[in-house]
Amino acid sequence: MPKKAEETKGQIRCFICIELDDSLKDRIGILVEKLKTFAPNLSWVSREALHLTLKFCGNLSMSTVELLSQQLQDRLEHCQVAPFLLELSGVGGFPSLKRPRVLWLGVSGDVSSLLKVQLLAEEVCSTFREIRKDDKSFSPHLTLARVKRPSDVTASLLNFISSMEFPSLPWQVKTLTFMKSDLTPKGAIYTPLARYYLGGAV
Repeated sequence: MPKKAEETKGQIRCFICIELDDSLKDRIGILVEKLKTFAPNLSWVSREALHLTLKFCGNLSMSTVELLSQQLQDRLEHCQVAPFLLELSGVGGFPSLKRPRVLWLGVSGDVSSLLKVQLLAEEVCSTFREIRKDDKSFSPHLTLARVKRPSDVTASLLNFISSMEFPSLPWQVKTLTFMKSDLTPKGAIYTPLARYYLGGAV
Protein backbone atom coordinates (compact mmCIF):
# COMPACT_ATOMS: atom_id res chain seq x y z
CA MET A 1 0.00 0.00 0.00
CA PRO A 2 1.51 3.40 -0.97
CA LYS A 3 2.21 5.85 1.81
CA LYS A 4 0.25 9.08 2.07
CA ALA A 5 1.99 12.14 0.59
CA GLU A 6 2.58 13.68 4.03
CA GLU A 7 4.28 10.51 5.26
CA THR A 8 6.32 10.08 2.09
CA LYS A 9 7.74 13.57 2.45
CA GLY A 10 8.38 13.01 6.13
CA GLN A 11 5.80 15.67 6.97
CA ILE A 12 2.62 15.77 9.01
CA ARG A 13 -0.40 17.98 8.32
CA CYS A 14 -1.50 19.23 11.72
CA PHE A 15 -3.27 21.87 13.82
CA ILE A 16 -3.89 22.86 17.44
CA CYS A 17 -7.48 22.65 18.64
CA ILE A 18 -9.96 22.14 21.45
CA GLU A 19 -11.82 18.84 21.26
CA LEU A 20 -15.45 18.30 22.26
CA ASP A 21 -16.69 15.58 24.58
CA ASP A 22 -18.94 12.85 23.21
CA SER A 23 -22.17 14.14 24.78
CA LEU A 24 -21.68 17.56 23.18
CA LYS A 25 -20.88 15.98 19.81
CA ASP A 26 -24.08 13.95 20.10
CA ARG A 27 -26.18 17.07 20.72
CA ILE A 28 -24.55 18.93 17.84
CA GLY A 29 -25.05 15.86 15.67
CA ILE A 30 -28.81 15.99 16.31
CA LEU A 31 -28.82 19.66 15.28
CA VAL A 32 -26.80 18.92 12.12
CA GLU A 33 -29.18 16.13 11.09
CA LYS A 34 -32.08 18.56 11.43
CA LEU A 35 -30.31 21.27 9.40
CA LYS A 36 -29.26 18.71 6.79
CA THR A 37 -32.90 18.00 5.89
CA PHE A 38 -33.20 21.58 4.60
CA ALA A 39 -29.93 21.57 2.62
CA PRO A 40 -28.70 18.00 1.96
CA ASN A 41 -26.18 19.05 -0.71
CA LEU A 42 -23.95 21.07 1.62
CA SER A 43 -20.68 19.46 2.74
CA TRP A 44 -21.65 18.77 6.35
CA VAL A 45 -18.92 18.09 8.92
CA SER A 46 -19.12 14.62 10.48
CA ARG A 47 -19.66 14.16 14.20
CA GLU A 48 -16.13 12.80 14.60
CA ALA A 49 -14.58 15.86 12.92
CA LEU A 50 -16.16 18.50 15.19
CA HIS A 51 -13.56 20.64 16.97
CA LEU A 52 -12.59 24.24 17.70
CA THR A 53 -9.44 25.14 15.76
CA LEU A 54 -6.97 27.43 17.53
CA LYS A 55 -4.12 27.36 15.01
CA PHE A 56 -3.64 25.56 11.69
CA CYS A 57 0.02 24.60 11.38
CA GLY A 58 0.11 23.07 7.89
CA ASN A 59 2.62 20.40 6.83
CA LEU A 60 5.47 20.10 9.32
CA SER A 61 8.54 17.93 9.56
CA MET A 62 8.57 15.36 12.35
CA SER A 63 11.38 17.23 14.11
CA THR A 64 9.31 20.44 14.09
CA VAL A 65 6.27 18.56 15.39
CA GLU A 66 8.29 17.26 18.34
CA LEU A 67 9.80 20.66 19.15
CA LEU A 68 6.47 22.44 18.82
CA SER A 69 4.75 19.90 21.05
CA GLN A 70 7.37 20.33 23.77
CA GLN A 71 7.21 24.13 23.59
CA LEU A 72 3.42 24.07 23.85
CA GLN A 73 3.68 21.86 26.92
CA ASP A 74 6.26 24.15 28.54
CA ARG A 75 4.33 27.36 27.82
CA LEU A 76 1.04 25.98 29.13
CA GLU A 77 2.72 24.82 32.35
CA HIS A 78 4.33 28.24 32.76
CA CYS A 79 1.23 30.38 32.13
CA GLN A 80 -1.05 28.19 34.30
CA VAL A 81 -4.29 28.76 32.37
CA ALA A 82 -7.06 27.10 34.39
CA PRO A 83 -9.88 25.04 32.83
CA PHE A 84 -12.65 27.31 31.58
CA LEU A 85 -16.25 27.16 30.43
CA LEU A 86 -17.41 27.83 26.87
CA GLU A 87 -20.87 27.74 25.34
CA LEU A 88 -22.08 27.30 21.78
CA SER A 89 -24.33 30.19 20.85
CA GLY A 90 -26.22 29.95 17.59
CA VAL A 91 -25.66 29.29 13.90
CA GLY A 92 -23.94 31.84 11.66
CA GLY A 93 -22.09 32.02 8.36
CA PHE A 94 -18.92 33.36 6.76
CA PRO A 95 -18.86 35.93 5.24
CA SER A 96 -22.58 36.31 6.10
CA LEU A 97 -25.51 34.01 6.83
CA LYS A 98 -27.38 35.24 3.74
CA ARG A 99 -24.50 34.28 1.41
CA PRO A 100 -22.42 31.78 3.38
CA ARG A 101 -19.38 29.87 2.20
CA VAL A 102 -19.21 28.25 5.65
CA LEU A 103 -21.91 27.58 8.27
CA TRP A 104 -20.71 27.59 11.86
CA LEU A 105 -21.66 27.50 15.53
CA GLY A 106 -20.64 30.59 17.45
CA VAL A 107 -18.71 30.41 20.74
CA SER A 108 -19.39 32.42 23.89
CA GLY A 109 -18.65 32.01 27.61
CA ASP A 110 -15.15 32.59 29.00
CA VAL A 111 -13.83 33.93 25.72
CA SER A 112 -10.99 35.80 27.47
CA SER A 113 -9.43 32.47 28.54
CA LEU A 114 -10.04 31.08 25.06
CA LEU A 115 -8.22 34.04 23.51
CA LYS A 116 -5.38 33.60 25.98
CA VAL A 117 -4.71 29.98 24.96
CA GLN A 118 -5.16 30.83 21.27
CA LEU A 119 -2.60 33.63 21.55
CA LEU A 120 -0.24 31.28 23.35
CA ALA A 121 -0.55 28.76 20.50
CA GLU A 122 0.01 31.53 17.96
CA GLU A 123 3.11 32.80 19.77
CA VAL A 124 4.67 29.34 20.02
CA CYS A 125 3.98 28.66 16.33
CA SER A 126 5.47 32.03 15.33
CA THR A 127 8.93 30.80 16.34
CA PHE A 128 8.88 28.21 13.52
CA ARG A 129 9.52 29.44 9.98
CA GLU A 130 7.58 26.48 8.57
CA ILE A 131 4.33 27.81 10.03
CA ARG A 132 2.61 30.70 8.27
CA LYS A 133 1.21 33.62 10.24
CA ASP A 134 -2.57 33.91 9.90
CA ASP A 135 -3.75 36.83 7.76
CA LYS A 136 -7.10 37.06 9.58
CA SER A 137 -7.72 37.62 13.26
CA PHE A 138 -8.96 34.66 15.32
CA SER A 139 -12.74 34.21 15.18
CA PRO A 140 -13.77 31.31 17.44
CA HIS A 141 -16.30 28.96 15.84
CA LEU A 142 -17.10 25.33 15.07
CA THR A 143 -17.53 24.62 11.37
CA LEU A 144 -20.79 22.80 10.59
CA ALA A 145 -20.82 22.80 6.78
CA ARG A 146 -18.98 24.11 3.73
CA VAL A 147 -20.79 25.51 0.70
CA LYS A 148 -19.64 24.38 -2.74
CA ARG A 149 -22.49 25.99 -4.71
CA PRO A 150 -24.50 29.01 -3.45
CA SER A 151 -27.69 27.44 -4.80
CA ASP A 152 -27.28 24.60 -2.26
CA VAL A 153 -28.08 27.06 0.54
CA THR A 154 -31.87 26.85 0.47
CA ALA A 155 -34.36 29.47 1.65
CA SER A 156 -35.92 26.85 3.94
CA LEU A 157 -32.55 26.34 5.67
CA LEU A 158 -32.06 30.07 6.26
CA ASN A 159 -35.65 30.47 7.46
CA PHE A 160 -35.24 27.60 9.90
CA ILE A 161 -31.97 28.98 11.28
CA SER A 162 -33.43 32.47 11.75
CA SER A 163 -36.48 31.15 13.61
CA MET A 164 -34.93 28.32 15.66
CA GLU A 165 -34.52 28.47 19.44
CA PHE A 166 -30.91 27.50 19.98
CA PRO A 167 -30.37 25.15 22.96
CA SER A 168 -27.82 25.87 25.68
CA LEU A 169 -24.68 23.86 24.86
CA PRO A 170 -21.96 24.56 27.47
CA TRP A 171 -18.76 22.60 27.90
CA GLN A 172 -15.68 22.79 30.07
CA VAL A 173 -12.32 23.08 28.33
CA LYS A 174 -9.70 21.07 30.21
CA THR A 175 -7.21 20.27 27.43
CA LEU A 176 -5.72 21.49 24.18
CA THR A 177 -4.94 18.95 21.46
CA PHE A 178 -2.19 18.84 18.85
CA MET A 179 -4.01 17.05 16.02
CA LYS A 180 -2.80 15.22 12.92
CA SER A 181 -4.97 15.53 9.79
CA ASP A 182 -4.89 12.93 7.01
CA LEU A 183 -6.81 13.96 3.88
CA THR A 184 -8.76 11.15 2.21
CA PRO A 185 -11.40 11.04 -0.56
CA LYS A 186 -14.03 10.58 2.16
CA GLY A 187 -12.81 13.56 4.18
CA ALA A 188 -10.14 14.33 6.75
CA ILE A 189 -9.22 11.78 9.42
CA TYR A 190 -8.04 13.33 12.69
CA THR A 191 -5.62 11.64 15.09
CA PRO A 192 -4.40 13.28 18.34
CA LEU A 193 -0.62 13.66 18.49
CA ALA A 194 -0.60 15.08 22.03
CA ARG A 195 -2.96 16.51 24.64
CA TYR A 196 -2.03 19.25 27.12
CA TYR A 197 -3.94 19.62 30.38
CA LEU A 198 -4.81 23.08 31.64
CA GLY A 199 -4.04 24.21 35.18
CA GLY A 200 -3.67 20.78 36.73
CA ALA A 201 -6.86 19.36 35.19
CA VAL A 202 -7.08 15.55 35.10
